Parts: sequence; structure tokens; C-alpha cells
Amino acid sequence: MPRPLLAFLHLAKTGGRTFDTVLRSTYGPGYVQAEALRPHRPIGLDDGEFVAPVYGPDDLRRVRRHCPWLRAIGGHTLTLWSDLHETAPVRYVAFLREPLARGASHYQFHVATTDEPLDWDRWCAWPEHHDHQVRYFDRGGDPDRAIAAIEEHQVFIGLLERFDESLLLLQRLAAPELRPAYRRRNIAGSNALARELLDDPARRDQLHRMYAREFPLHEWVTRTLWPRYEQAYGPTLAEDAARLRADPDRGFRAWPDRIARAQHRFWVEPWVARQRRRHATV
Repeated sequence: MPRPLLAFLHLAKTGGRTFDTVLRSTYGPGYVQAEALRPHRPIGLDDGEFVAPVYGPDDLRRVRRHCPWLRAIGGHTLTLWSDLHETAPVRYVAFLREPLARGASHYQFHVATTDEPLDWDRWCAWPEHHDHQVRYFDRGGDPDRAIAAIEEHQVFIGLLERFDESLLLLQRLAAPELRPAYRRRNIAGSNALARELLDDPARRDQLHRMYAREFPLHEWVTRTLWPRYEQAYGPTLAEDAARLRADPDRGFRAWPDRIARAQHRFWVEPWVARQRRRHATV
């Protein structure tokens, strides 16, 4: 029986770029970034609809036709309700992060990488990113339905705060072919703005309101789901994680990583650009 496709749901500011290096080292060109074939709408619209992830079964079928060696796919455009499992067996993977820290980091990243970033008040008023970590599992942002969906589809949930343990647990429990070695990517040069937000009581309270429905999900993962993982792994998890943390680059495969990056640059990106131009003229 063929091994399920690994589908990485890349939630913003949860260590996804570093996890990408794990996937490229493991799968080489068998790992493809899931790029949306339709352009995203302009930032700052206020209707609250969570529309950024638009990658669905038809997109996956199209990529499979061009990339029959596909073993894993990942990106911000994938959600649990993208329904990729309609096309073939899929093993979903995602990482979560403590909600306030993730929210502050998300705004810091927005300011650092956007030509005309929203100021703080406009960012708080823009509802699309609210309850971000819940809405990748339930489009409406209901934490109870998100938990039920995670259980139903047996999504593996890692934690950014326990990144090394997450990789080892994923390898042991869901993806035995995975190579846990990694290289850190997309690390902020300064966390001054995020710290400023978290240290300001008023802004911290605003963050709490924006991401209020993330807390029940995060608590369920840490208090219910992760104890299951740890019990299944066994007593050596902390010791094994300490070794990985001390030398995360050991066993990293540079050539598969380079081939996967070249494939994305010279094949995926040009192909997606052509598809987007086609959609724009329709």
C-alpha cells in the first residue's frame, strides 16, 4: 500500500520555514510548495472571510500529473478543509505556538516584510487573521470543531516551543522516513517589536481578544494530545531531543535540499506565474 502523502499546513510564525528544510532534506524534489494558482486578494479587506488558503484537490491533481514522484506538499495555502484527502490518502502535519507570542510575532513579521504595513489599530481591526491557528482546522474558527477535525483526520500537531521533540515524535509516530535534521530559517533579526507588544498591557489585551479562540485549541494539544504522543514514544524523548538540539545539522542532506529549492525556483514558480496570468485574463 502506498505511503500517504504528507501535507504540511504552514500556519504563520510557527517555525514553518525551518520545517521546510526538514522536508526538503528528507524528500528532495518529492517535496513541493503548494502555491495558490489564483492571486491573493489585497491585504486589509474587512469582511472577515478566511480566504487566503485556496489550494484544493484539483490543484493537487494537477501537480501530481506534472510531478508523479510527489511525496510531500506544504504551504500557507493548505488547510484541513482544503480536502486534499479526497484525492488520495493524506497525513496532515501542522505546528502550533503559544497564541500571544505567535500573534505578536505575526505583526512584527508583517511590519518587517510589507511595503506599506498596516498600523497597529488597522491590523487589530482586520479580522481575517484573527484566531489564525484555529481557522486552519475549522474555517469558521470554532475550537471545538477544530479539535474534532484534528481527531477525525489524525493530524499530527507539533509545537514550536518543543520543536526538536516534535520532529522526533513525527518521525516515530507518523512519518518513519523523516530525517529530523534541520537548518534554522526565517529567524527574526530583532524581536523588539514583538516584545514591546507583549509588554504593553493594553496591546497584550488586544492580542488576547484577537486570538481568544486559539487558547482552547492550544491547551487541548498541550494537555491532551501531546501526553498521548509522549507515552507512545517512550521515556527517551527528552534525551533524544537534547541530542538533536545540540547538533540539528547532523544528518542534514544538502543536495536534496538544493534540488528541491531549484525545482521550486525554476519550475514551480514560473508555472504558477503562468497559471495566475491565465486566471487574471479569464
